[in-house]
Amino acid sequence: MAWTIEAALEDAAIEKLEKTSSGYSIWLKGIETRIDIALSVNPLKGGFNYHLSHAIKTPDQITVHRASHPWGDYEAYALHLAISLLTAHYNSALKNGHTPSKQWLVAY
Repeated sequence: MAWTIEAALEDAAIEKLEKTSSGYSIWLKGIETRIDIALSVNPLKGGFNYHLSHAIKTPDQITVHRASHPWGDYEAYALHLAISLLTAHYNSALKNGHTPSKQWLVAY
């Protein structure tokens, strides 16, 4: 399945989102911190780089989770990867009974 921008932004963990000049801003449910996602064309290998303003570290994680290769083949896929990097850990923590906290987000 090819990702679309709309599908990438339909994650249930997202409470609010805004389009910005460099990409998107999202807020996770129960956390008032704005998370910026910048998307840019990778001039060397094509596709899109993504940069998150915050990483996530829930109570279930040993360390902060950061992307090792913040890149996707095309814009919507890069956006999906950026959002999933955050929401996978967020959703897992909720499933394990934790309450969302702004302390879960670590600024880059």
